[in-house]
Amino acid sequence: MSTNVILFVTIAVVLSGIVIFSYILGRRKQGIENWYVGGRSLPLVVQIGTQFATVMGGATIVGLVGNAYTDGWSTLTYGVLTMIGFLPFLLMARWLRNSEFETMPDIIRKVYGKNPALSVLTILCTLIVPFGWMITQLVGFGKIFATITGVDAPVMVTIFAVISLAFVLPAGMTSVAWTDFIFGCAMVVGSVIAFFIAMDLGGGFQTIMETTPGEISDFPDGLTAVGMGTIVFWIFGVMPGNLTNQQLYQRIYSADNARNATISVGVTALLFAVATFWSSTIGLTVRALNPALDNPENATGWFLAQTPDWFLVMFAVFIVATIMSTLSSAVQSVVVTMTKDIYTNYINPGIDEKKLVSVSRYVSVAVLAAAVTLAIFYPQALGWIVASFAYSVSALLVPILGGFLLKDKNILDHRAGIASILAGILGSAISHAAGSDLYVMYGLFGSLIGLVVMVLFNKSAKEN
Repeated sequence: MSTNVILFVTIAVVLSGIVIFSYILGRRKQGIENWYVGGRSLPLVVQIGTQFATVMGGATIVGLVGNAYTDGWSTLTYGVLTMIGFLPFLLMARWLRNSEFETMPDIIRKVYGKNPALSVLTILCTLIVPFGWMITQLVGFGKIFATITGVDAPVMVTIFAVISLAFVLPAGMTSVAWTDFIFGCAMVVGSVIAFFIAMDLGGGFQTIMETTPGEISDFPDGLTAVGMGTIVFWIFGVMPGNLTNQQLYQRIYSADNARNATISVGVTALLFAVATFWSSTIGLTVRALNPALDNPENATGWFLAQTPDWFLVMFAVFIVATIMSTLSSAVQSVVVTMTKDIYTNYINPGIDEKKLVSVSRYVSVAVLAAAVTLAIFYPQALGWIVASFAYSVSALLVPILGGFLLKDKNILDHRAGIASILAGILGSAISHAAGSDLYVMYGLFGSLIGLVVMVLFNKSAKEN
């Protein structure tokens, strides 16, 4: 029996078991609150599992390994900066969990008041990151499995997308979170074994470091091998990126209590930093073994092709688990925003709960079809995640953090929110069009100026 047949059969068996589990869970956990925020009852271990599975995925397994292949320990810098970006969540988690939010636009409405123009801007900006993540996961899966199996990437992307619906449709967040937990456990086991196999293939850690170019593998010089310009971009665009990622907010909302929500954020941040150390070592190992890859994002697939068949099959299941969890999380996040913040609020406010769940399922199919199309025609894993973070951060970071800090000062209104979001988008878009690699920095400055100007205006008007 060929390796491909064994691979597909094994994946089919594992996924079938998880699909059955999701279906049973969906039968037991019905209702829109389970679809949106997991019934606000996820225990701590499930919170950690679903958050970790969400921030992993195609970008980590494909994009960051490819980045390490080219720029070595710079990938670890990416991970540490991302970890630092989680810190504000530790301060905000209690307020977020106890405020009964369901989406990110709920935060803006709570702080800045209800206004149609502000809602539209917030909704559009909220959709950027999870939709970008959907495309990233599809691209990552297509590249890896096209390399392993020889099947065209567009075919693999389409098959994968269809399978992922089975994890979203039964119960939304509830089924996604629990399957994430299972997948997260598989990730840990698979990545540990992969690390030791990589060390064996490369002749040990020291040999790998000596075989790769010193400018990317020496420590600490390799931490900045990607260039300070890119690192500055990461500081402004990637480090705070998760603070505008609705998927993580929903997991905080879904926690069984505020204390566990806070703990899970801290643990997830540490786990992600460890995961990027893994990406770095795999990328450097492939660079040592094969320094002539045409596309760095094929490094993970090439690595797997060098491993024993039993591990290739096992690790392929790990990859499916990792990417599947992130994809299903992103789909669910996009669908919640579209059904709650658009359909329920503006199109059909009187829809009953059962019909709303059905609408959510139809929307899931539609948004995933759109993501598949973009993934096939624009297949760049890390590029999608970085770009989506950059524009989302430019628009929403200042309104969210500024709103949290000033929420009790009575100086914020819808005009402040609109000014901050628009100034962030314009600052980022204009500088990007002008050719600046640091366009997200200009977007953040613009957003901050927009918020400050309106806060001062409101404060002056209040005093007068």
